[in-house]
Amino acid sequence: MKKIILLIFFSSSLFSQISSKKIDKWISSNDDLNGSVVSIAIKRIDKEKKIVGSGIDTYMTPASNVKISTVLGSIYYGDSIPIINYKVLNDTLKVSPTGYPLLSHPKYIDKDLAKFIKGFKHIIYHVPKIDLNKYGPGWAWDDYNSYYQAERSEMPIYGNVVQIIKNSNGEIEITPNIYKIIFDFEQKNKILRSETENKFFINPSLIKFGDTIYSPFITSIKNTTSLLENALEKTVELNKNKLKDYNVLNSSQVDDIYSAILKDSDNLISESIAANISLRLNDTISVDKGVRLIQNISKQKELFDGSGLSRYNLVTPKSVVSSLHDIYNLIGFDRIKKIFPENYIIQNEKHFVWGKTGTLRNNHNYSGYIVTDKNRRYIFSIMINHFTNDLSKIKGAIVDFLTYLKSNS
Repeated sequence: MKKIILLIFFSSSLFSQISSKKIDKWISSNDDLNGSVVSIAIKRIDKEKKIVGSGIDTYMTPASNVKISTVLGSIYYGDSIPIINYKVLNDTLKVSPTGYPLLSHPKYIDKDLAKFIKGFKHIIYHVPKIDLNKYGPGWAWDDYNSYYQAERSEMPIYGNVVQIIKNSNGEIEITPNIYKIIFDFEQKNKILRSETENKFFINPSLIKFGDTIYSPFITSIKNTTSLLENALEKTVELNKNKLKDYNVLNSSQVDDIYSAILKDSDNLISESIAANISLRLNDTISVDKGVRLIQNISKQKELFDGSGLSRYNLVTPKSVVSSLHDIYNLIGFDRIKKIFPENYIIQNEKHFVWGKTGTLRNNHNYSGYIVTDKNRRYIFSIMINHFTNDLSKIKGAIVDFLTYLKSNS
């Protein structure tokens, strides 16, 4: 019955044009949103009209919607991602990292760096200027064992995680296999790392054939050089002097990296790109400085990381719509369709919405682009915070809103 009422409401009130008043009415008429803080901002792309909505200037917890700003920052500040700074001396390659996150990554293919390094016999690793905290402010201190909170570093390698697989012979395969591993058939976790050292406790009896499990390792410059030797099968010499008079190797996989951030919501890759932005302008690998640069162009004043893990982050739906509009103006809709996931959780529909979710406990957001049946393009940000209802009902409300917006605008 509720959906029928919503259908009647949308058919009658959204048919001509979306407006702030109509959005207010929709929010108040939806029982699934009772008790939630709801803010919605919408703007038609091809018209010089103001952003409309409900609570468009309300500060909300964005969660992974922050990643939209990080991608905007990377596009705005050059739309190229430096992989490595380097200098060649005969058969020796001097390198200085940039925060590039794909080398030997367990989930994503590095098409550039390993191939580039392969031809050199000797590698000298120059330590760059670094201003990095391993974790961002407001991150959960006890999530150190989870893939989504891998440590930041100046040169992520293997995704800064250990990968564990049980093969068809029932054997446990570990990559990289350079740390102390203790098999414990009594523990309740499949894998658990010591909080203070790279010692991993694994219960093989809990791991099934086909499982792939990740656990972050503790990073350090010494650890990075050891991992480089492991990945490249070369001796790597550490040099603490800054590399001078270098060339820059840029990525050929910019959109693949943006897709990892937007489609897969990979936190470490997003944090790494924020640090990479800082290096481009400040000559320092720093998430904090990268975030300040992102704030300068995104109209978002309360950002504390590049991924949205921090609960300290606060943005307005209006500023998210502005960031999405800037991305549209900079790269166009065809490229947006490549890097943003499509259709949310909407089933059996031709793709008509491309956007990014953002979820933390009791907070769910969805922001992106929609093409209506009349071939009108809109940018939207739907932010629902502090809900106590089931997440499935919150998602259902968003689906209803988008579906009827598509049909009646």
